[in-house]
Amino acid sequence: MLVVAYDNRSDFEIDETVLEEVEDAMVRTLLHQEIEVECEVSFSFVSTSEIKDLNREYRDKDSVTDVLSFPMYEDFINNRESIIKDNPFLPLLLGDIVICIQQAKAQAKEYGNTLTRELSYLSVHSVLHLLGYDHLEVDEKSVMRRIEKEIMGDD
Repeated sequence: MLVVAYDNRSDFEIDETVLEEVEDAMVRTLLHQEIEVECEVSFSFVSTSEIKDLNREYRDKDSVTDVLSFPMYEDFINNRESIIKDNPFLPLLLGDIVICIQQAKAQAKEYGNTLTRELSYLSVHSVLHLLGYDHLEVDEKSVMRRIEKEIMGDD
């Protein structure tokens, strides 16, 4: 159902069990959204300096962030039938996810989560972005947060 191409460009070694949990979270997201074709995601762990550079370049924000998502398709969730039908190749490339491992560690500590839990949440959040969800507007944010909670099993 999901092929993940991992790239660790951070100084932090990622344990295989963490990657399994992250991948499971992404698969749960696809299942929740009823995506029934094999998909591929490019997934990179990067340093604070690299994510800051990417954030500045692509979002005009000169600051460190936890995660960036680069969708292959605009509004996939509302156009999935035509995107899947028009794409003869599988797995279907959804896009790229870039996570700053140091920022994720800091947030995990701040929120009282494990690093695995934080990375899983960021992965769910990012896959939803790849599928066309956003949180710029209040109503969009409400929908996205509700879906994240459902997938993560939060009340």
